[in-house]
This record gives sequence, structure tokens and C-alpha cells, in this order.
Amino acid sequence: MSALDEPAAPPGRYRKGVAKREAILEAALPVFGKVGFHGASLREIARSCGVSHQSLMHYFPTKDELLMAVLRRRDERLRQHFDDEGGMRLAELVALAEYNVDVPAVISLFITASAEATSSDHPAHDYYADHYDRIIASTSAYLAVAEARGWLRDGFTAESAARVVLAVQDGLQLQWLYRRDEVQVAELLRLVIGAVVTVPTEQLDAAVREQVAAAR
Repeated sequence: MSALDEPAAPPGRYRKGVAKREAILEAALPVFGKVGFHGASLREIARSCGVSHQSLMHYFPTKDELLMAVLRRRDERLRQHFDDEGGMRLAELVALAEYNVDVPAVISLFITASAEATSSDHPAHDYYADHYDRIIASTSAYLAVAEARGWLRDGFTAESAARVVLAVQDGLQLQWLYRRDEVQVAELLRLVIGAVVTVPTEQLDAAVREQVAAAR
């Protein structure tokens, strides 16, 4: 019997499988965020979500695969905007900062995994290299409209402005993990954006929309 001839899994069993996979990802996120990739144990993650080690490995045969699934799930909210027409708006970064206040484990994972992944033998190295390349390219495309209209502060290009804003966001998120009551990431990020772009982001958004519409 070929794979195409095999009977499909019953709907109830499929739903249970999806639910178990999601439970594993939910449990893995804070473990990776706390102790990093090398410190995390598949057995510890299995215990934390109430499944057997063997059951966990049915869904994620290796720790590499589990980490990558967690990272893709974590970054989905942001990465869906990388291919926006006209580039990713700066407002998306502010909105993400506001959202992240309620998910500290997500921030911890991002900080830990992205720092560890600078090593070329880390399973997420290529993923994060691509992540930064794409977010810089998308944000730079958005800020290119500001550059063309003279809306960037002296000395900035679209790319350098994108790198500064993203670097500040990463740094503020790290500081927030230490002083959650004192560091207001979204508020400070708005100040930094205002120090780079000379017009309100709403005005820049409108200009980007005009350019996209004209190019169609």
C-alpha cells in the first residue's frame, strides 16, 4: 500500500495530535528561554507538559527540530510582515513591543537563542542570519521613502536607520527582562523612532501607501 492509499487519521485523533504538539511547543518555549539550547533537556520538556519522552520524540525526533519549531512559532507574528508591500512599518515593531509585555518567556527565548546562534554550528544560526537579513531589508525598504523625502535625521540612510531602531529594540528587551517595572520598551522605542524620523509614522505610512499604489 502506498502512502497515498493509507487511510487518513480519524478527525478526533488528528485534533489530539495537534493539541499535544502545541502543548509541547508551549512547554519548550520557557525551558529554552531559561537555559538555552545546550542546557535544555528533552526529558525535562516532556515532564513539564505531561507526556512521555518517547511521545515527545514522536513529534520532534531531535532537540534541533524542536527548537526550530518553537522559534518559527514565536516569530510568526513579526515575520508575516517581512514581505509587506512597501516594507514593514515601524509601527509593527512598537505593536510587538506592547504585545511582548505579556510574554516574557518569548523575549527570554529570543534573547538567549539569538545570542547563542552567532556560533556557526548552532542549529538556529542560519535561521537568525536570515531573520536579521530579512527584517533589515524590509524595514529599510519602508524607510527608503523617508530617505527619499528628506524625512530622516542628518547622517542616516534607510539601512542605518533600520539597524539602529532594531538594535535599540533588542537592547531594550534585554534590559526589560532585568527591570520589568522600570523599562517601558514601547514608549522608549517611540522616542528612538522620533529621533530618527522627522515626521510622524502615520505620515510616513501614508507616503508608503501612495508609493505602493503608484507602482501597481
